[in-house]
Amino acid sequence: MYTVKETIDRLVVLLQRHDMIVYARINRQTEAKWYYGRATRPLEFILFDDPRLSAPLVEKNPMAALCFPMRIIAWKDEIGRCRISFKDPLIAFAEFRLDLEDFQWPALTPLFARILME
Repeated sequence: MYTVKETIDRLVVLLQRHDMIVYARINRQTEAKWYYGRATRPLEFILFDDPRLSAPLVEKNPMAALCFPMRIIAWKDEIGRCRISFKDPLIAFAEFRLDLEDFQWPALTPLFARILME
């Protein structure tokens, strides 16, 4: 089991290996403490994308730009486990009636699961 920081570290490396751009890494725990003096459980998220893959989707339907950059969050739950969540783009794109057979977007769920089980 990894900490929130270790999980995000591993996800950043995985995304970069798959030629994704990591635009931002945000630590909400630090922000809450710094700006508001509030203690919270660890929670971090990253914003990422691969414009080579997303640009054709956005060109076909500009509303798809609402999905980019994508986000994945990792947080420590009530019993101390690290959890992750993200909106899989393959599911999100169905909302915009895009034919995914025309695009080469990778299935992220198996990638994330594999790296977090190592």
